[in-house]
Amino acid sequence: MEIASPSALGAFARDLRAEDLLECLSINPGRIGDELVGRARAIEIWRSLVRSPSFSSTVIEAARPSAGHRIVGFGSGVFVSRAFALAELSDPRPGINSRILAGIDSGPSVILNEAQLRAGNTRGGLDMVVLHASLRHNVLSPQDVSEVASAMAARFMEQHLGYRIDRLMLETVCAEEAARLAAMYIWRPVRKFDETEPPARCLWVITREEALSVAGSVVNPLFHHREPVLRLRDADQHLLLSALSGLTDQELSSNLGLSLTAVKKRWISIFERTIDVRPDLFPDLDRPDLDGSDGQKRGRQKRHHVLAYVRSHPEELRPFENEQLREASTIGD
Repeated sequence: MEIASPSALGAFARDLRAEDLLECLSINPGRIGDELVGRARAIEIWRSLVRSPSFSSTVIEAARPSAGHRIVGFGSGVFVSRAFALAELSDPRPGINSRILAGIDSGPSVILNEAQLRAGNTRGGLDMVVLHASLRHNVLSPQDVSEVASAMAARFMEQHLGYRIDRLMLETVCAEEAARLAAMYIWRPVRKFDETEPPARCLWVITREEALSVAGSVVNPLFHHREPVLRLRDADQHLLLSALSGLTDQELSSNLGLSLTAVKKRWISIFERTIDVRPDLFPDLDRPDLDGSDGQKRGRQKRHHVLAYVRSHPEELRPFENEQLREASTIGD
């Protein structure tokens, strides 16, 4: 899903593509995290990391290249274990990215697997390390920097609203990054690794308690969590996530690798679940015929109501641990 911007640079956010990775990492080589494993191995680990369900990323591309560069910003983050987060905060040292990559390389990995992500988002909470929040400061004007930073922040919020986030952590590695975080006032320096002001190399954190204690903070919504009530199946979540970008059923069919009939059946499943749990979402439709016999127009109306709801309730589209998964994990303990 792309976020268009009307300003001079024409920056927009999009998903990371495999062919983008090396260029994105080159924006700020100090954030690659290759100190413990070496550069070649670090790149291999990054290529595997992007497939993790706990990894998120965004590429900021300029509609008009700046100094020959179309990719002008790169952001990424990963959900890590609570033990790793607490260890890093209790004994802060330079190189948090390198320790994450080293754990993936030789174990134990500190990245949450799918079951751990579901469990943390259902109960207990989640800790995220921001691996990259990098801009091409050397080729961007102050206005462009503001535009790119805004696009990256908007995309980060879009990707992570609805998660049960307890803590964000980020190690800055250059003066520009540190100045940007310090200007936000909400990030707290945990340990300074140099004597500059603000410290170029420093571990920063935002906790839920700190974020919610600042009235009107732009990050407040990120730390507000509401329980999902629809409790949709994974397949239904995937359909809705794709549909939010405006895809037609035919495009959804191609995008998800499903037949058109299967797409329509998923919509019916979603409508059935929604009207059972939240019948108030269809105020102008009474109780619609769920088999699609009420016509194309009413079908579009139902879709509009559901999409409007999940857009404002992103927790409905985040991974959660249903009762069957919880029972299975308990049996395995």
